[in-house]
Amino acid sequence: MHLSEYEGYVGIDIGGQSIKVGTIRDGELITRDIETPPDYADARAQMLVAATELVGGKPKGLGIGTPGPIDWRTGFLHWTPNIPWKNVSYPELGEALGCSVYVDNDANVAGLAEAVLGAGRDYRIVAGFTLGTGIGYFVVMDGLIYHGKLDVEGGHQVLNPEGPLCGCGARGCLEAYASATAIEARTGKEPEDIDDPAFWAEIAGYLAWGIVNVTTLVCPEVFVLAGGMIKRGETLFAPLREKLAQMLKIVPPPPVKPAELGHRAGVYGAIVLAKRGHKIE
Repeated sequence: MHLSEYEGYVGIDIGGQSIKVGTIRDGELITRDIETPPDYADARAQMLVAATELVGGKPKGLGIGTPGPIDWRTGFLHWTPNIPWKNVSYPELGEALGCSVYVDNDANVAGLAEAVLGAGRDYRIVAGFTLGTGIGYFVVMDGLIYHGKLDVEGGHQVLNPEGPLCGCGARGCLEAYASATAIEARTGKEPEDIDDPAFWAEIAGYLAWGIVNVTTLVCPEVFVLAGGMIKRGETLFAPLREKLAQMLKIVPPPPVKPAELGHRAGVYGAIVLAKRGHKIE
């Protein structure tokens, strides 16, 4: 992993419980952790101090991964379900630090890290799912996050219009079948407590269906899966690859790889975003 080109840039990964502020120094990721305050003014002050201390002054650029809904063009957060912040203008942090600032959805930012520095680093077009409470989705092309008019939501592709109700209000979304929330609602157990290979083969089937749909539309060179469920290893990946090969006929199935950067992906991705920015057409 060649990180020297990112030295001097700062990345911020904002989560409901903690905020990670990081930079690259001597080829290593250095971070500061902040417990997420309920008041944004408090968070702002702590993030500015951490960013300045990490680089010893003015950063070359600032990247931010945040829960949404976020307007990535303006960096404006109207609200987010897991943090009691409203009407936050993240570019003001860049103004205070005297540097450019780029902001994106946290799943996109973690995906950018995997595409550039992690499991997708040898490929031009990288797509992926983050398997957690919901199912996040990202596409990175030539090291830049792909956006539609709004954010892309591959976790809410409909597999069965008569299927279970999803949190988004639709029925039969991929998320309604294969997210941790859906699995717990169905079984009464958290995914890490389920050892039945037949169950994970069924979940693999839903994920394979989702990857087939993405592949026919995007045709990625590699597909990356992130999140806690990938700890199942080949119990999940072996049937997924088998089902994907059975289902997808019109183009070759992409290799499916587990994410490599774990909990560090968000801050790594924010640093990459700080340097590379967005492609705005």
